[in-house]
Amino acid sequence: MADGLAIISVSNLTYQYAQSEAPAVNDVTFDVEAGDWVAIVGHNGSGKSTLAKLLIGILAADSGTIDIAGTRLTEASVWDVRETIGMVFQNPDNQFVGATVADDVAFGMENRHVSRDVMIRRVKEALLQVGMWEFRDREPARLSGGQKQRVALAGVMAVAPKILILDEATSMLDPEGRSDILNTIKTLKQKLNLTVLSITHDIDEAAQADRILVIDDGRFIEEATPQALFEHGSDLIAMGLDVPFSAKLTELLAQRGVAVPAHYLDEGSLADWLWKSRLTK
Repeated sequence: MADGLAIISVSNLTYQYAQSEAPAVNDVTFDVEAGDWVAIVGHNGSGKSTLAKLLIGILAADSGTIDIAGTRLTEASVWDVRETIGMVFQNPDNQFVGATVADDVAFGMENRHVSRDVMIRRVKEALLQVGMWEFRDREPARLSGGQKQRVALAGVMAVAPKILILDEATSMLDPEGRSDILNTIKTLKQKLNLTVLSITHDIDEAAQADRILVIDDGRFIEEATPQALFEHGSDLIAMGLDVPFSAKLTELLAQRGVAVPAHYLDEGSLADWLWKSRLTK
């Protein structure tokens, strides 16, 4: 539940790559309240990954401002800002540096000069939170894709960030692994009151959000709740999202002459509606 305070505040942000004819991020403004889950969606090349890099200071904006937890992001403050943010990338192999799972989770704390006693406790807590404690002595390279992403998530959670940014973090996982990771993140968010920002084109990940921001050609073109956005049906494809299964089924039922509700229903709601409709016949 958001508390009404913006923990991420972006104002008139613009960034253009050298040799590019147009800005990758073009005059973008948005706020994320503390405790919210916001998804930023768009097709490949829409600017969403560039935006993620700007938020953590990998790229420096041409103009505009970024404030993270009350601190203006500048060249001088970038390391302080990164203390507040944990980021999980698309390919967890790119984040691994330790010989074992436990070593890898400890790495971020070593860089922050956390004491050994605290480090040992946090490694165990983080791995227990993501269900990977029993794998603590394994080599990260020998884990499955979903297990690797859990370890990457544990490494982030061990440094206790206020904000978790997911940069296409579930896109390389199979449906079961994706669902597993999203359920873990949802649990951690509720337990730790995390603010989550998803950079994604995955419909299941976007569905977890309180709000969805749609970006195209570097500009936000729409802001809506998942339910309101999913009512667009097949138009979602142009936004870089798949159509939810329940929306596909609703459209097929309508084509067969079944009078379905005009508003969007998720899978559970659609199943309840179909069951009730059958009982009333």
